[in-house]
Amino acid sequence: MQTTTRNRTTKTWSRGRLASFSVAGAAVLALGLGACSSGGDSAAAPSVASPATQLSAFQVVQASSQQSKEAGSAKFALDVSGTAQGQAVAVTGEGAFDAATQAFEMKLTLPQQAGGTAVTLRLVDGTAYLSGAPLTAAGQWIEVPLDALAQQGLDTSTVDPAKQLEQLQAAASDVKEVPGTTVRGVEAKGYAGTIDVQKAYDQLPAEQKTPEAQQAITEAGITSIPFTLYVDDQNRPVRVVEEITAQGSTVKVSTDFYDWGSDVAVAVPDPASVTEMPGMAAMQGAAAPAQS
Repeated sequence: MQTTTRNRTTKTWSRGRLASFSVAGAAVLALGLGACSSGGDSAAAPSVASPATQLSAFQVVQASSQQSKEAGSAKFALDVSGTAQGQAVAVTGEGAFDAATQAFEMKLTLPQQAGGTAVTLRLVDGTAYLSGAPLTAAGQWIEVPLDALAQQGLDTSTVDPAKQLEQLQAAASDVKEVPGTTVRGVEAKGYAGTIDVQKAYDQLPAEQKTPEAQQAITEAGITSIPFTLYVDDQNRPVRVVEEITAQGSTVKVSTDFYDWGSDVAVAVPDPASVTEMPGMAAMQGAAAPAQS
């Protein structure tokens, strides 16, 4: 009974956290993982400017999203704090992604509500691999197809920082320059504004605009997300801070980006160490359309 209660609590907290992350991902809730693709309106984004070119604050934010796509890969460090479902949330993580190969790896330190342990997430070739207590023993992995997660309403794109950058294409026209800061030794200029949640959803590829995604946006009851973006002298993002309040949860998500254009290699775990998530076959069967 104790295990069941804990599982229910963890599941409830996890769904609440995923909802918050999804808002932070600006309307990509319930979508499958996608790295920085051309799903946004690239025609609306200004061409990449040299540091000498004078851009408006809004244009810098748009160019920053474009620059992240062109760089393709980066390392990142994540810090999440706030409340979710009435409970304090503190999550830290670090990892790397490559937009071209859609490879992604992140090591997360989870809050006490989720066991207070470290979990590693890898996304390779349309499959998620999870490792770490209480999910697995050391060196073991659980395999979960991304489409199966999407069918259950769980969105892995919400933890993909490439999506966080792609959403900048949906920045509202209220962007203004704010005091800069130093991020990991880089002198960065600052820009603050809001992201139009519905606009972010509307610019996604048609196959990602699911009824579940639109419903999640509507139920969240939030239309915009305040953000602060810090960029280097090439307009590449070095820090993005978003503050989200939705469904009784308030979360601040701060992500640092560095080593743009670096090689990112994410390997599929040794098959001998991988098992399928219990109940996954039943989940997939339940979600499959009925045969006439």
